[in-house]
This record gives sequence, structure tokens and C-alpha cells, in this order.
Amino acid sequence: MIYGAEPLTATSKAKQVAAQEAATLIAERLPRLSRLGVGTGSTVKLVLEYLLSDEERKQLLMEKDIYVSSLDTFFTLRRLGLKPSLYPPRNGLDLYFDGADEVAISEKGDCGIIKGRGAALTREKILAYNSREVIIVIDESKLAHKLGEHNKPLPIEVVPIAADAVLAFLESRGVKAVLRDECKCRDGPAISDNYGLIIDSWPWGIYSLKDFIEELEKVPGVIEHGFFGGFVDQVVVGYSDEARILRCRRTRRNPAL
Repeated sequence: MIYGAEPLTATSKAKQVAAQEAATLIAERLPRLSRLGVGTGSTVKLVLEYLLSDEERKQLLMEKDIYVSSLDTFFTLRRLGLKPSLYPPRNGLDLYFDGADEVAISEKGDCGIIKGRGAALTREKILAYNSREVIIVIDESKLAHKLGEHNKPLPIEVVPIAADAVLAFLESRGVKAVLRDECKCRDGPAISDNYGLIIDSWPWGIYSLKDFIEELEKVPGVIEHGFFGGFVDQVVVGYSDEARILRCRRTRRNPAL
């Protein structure tokens, strides 16, 4: 088992199905790609576990340039004998895969996605923007008709000295917001790999997401937020008995690719 991953016995069947399907999709592309991006979180580790369980797939992975969105994934891959990098190349990635906290897909194929539970949202967004193809992997519990219906927070990464000011701004707008304080290895707030602090916010029912993001992006000290709109090509959704692949309308990609 991959270090830090959930035991398969403790993982939902739907999550296993999604990870297996994603591993199959990625394996099909491996012979044709040179640069692979790998996200952060338990779903990503499960996909890696399925990929590395096959010796042929493992050998192909060993031959690729791999770029990761967090130190957690970096050290996980190092322990497995791979040689990942934290800095994406100028010419971008061929494929990036990751998990998500909540996904809502419109009839037009617009995929609204919330990420950031692992505090890697900024680096995840950088890799997604600079990748030719992006695949998100979730189980059915992460699907929503509209973002916010599961009352999950929208994470915001901020420069530490701006944390109180950003919290005050959010509270002045009637938005519930808290400085995340969940780290199990140390006391104090959650700190990203960029040395930013994470604020969890709940704009649902107070603002339209579009209006909230527009206001948020004007606030000095905000590094990034966890709304990924237009960054994704496909979403792999796992159910207890099958996996479905949903297409997204991609609108955010580095035009230099």
C-alpha cells in the first residue's frame, strides 16, 4: 500500500471504482505522453496504487517526467522510486490528474469544481492551467446539482499578514469564514506549501459564486481560491457498480501550450 493512503478495506467501493477507471484511462495515455502531472489527496494516492500494481505501467511511469502539486505527493513518489519535480516545465504538461471536493456539471457541460481540502489549491490550479488535458477523479458523493449544496467550504489561500484583514472583509459581507486549524502534526493553523494560510469560507446563499469570486480577487493578500471553473476536460465519477466519464467544456488553458 502507498504510504499515507487509506487501506482499500476502509475505502468506499465507489471511490475504488473511480480510481480504477482513472488508472485505466491514464495507462492508455502513458505511451504517448512525456510529462505527467499528479495532484494531491487520498483519491490521487489510490489511483497511483492501481497504476503501480501493474509492472508494465510502473515501468512506463518510471520513464516519464512527473510534476506534483504538493510536498506530500512529492515524497510519496520519491518513496516509490520515482523522481518527481515541484516545478512545472515551460512547455507544460501532457496530462494532469487530481481529485476534488465537490463537482457540479451544467447541461452545457460547464464543470464547476471546488478543491483545496489538502491545502494545495494554488499549485493544483497552476498545474491544471498548464496542462493539455486535465482529469478529475471523484466518487458519487462529491457530485452536486449546484456548488455549495453539500455545504462544503470554498478554501482561500492568503498571505499570512493579510489573514485577519481577509477574514474581516468576508465577515463584513456576511460570509462565514474561519482560519483552518486542522493540522494533525502540529499546533496552529494549516499552512500551505507556499507558506500561505488557508481560510475556509461559505458564500453559499449569500453571494452568487461569480460575484463572490470577482470581489475576492480584488482583495490584497488573497493568493488563490479553490473554485476551478473551466480548467477540466473530464470528470471520472465512481459509483458502487460502475464508473462514468463526464465531459467538461474547457475554457482555461495556457494559450502557450
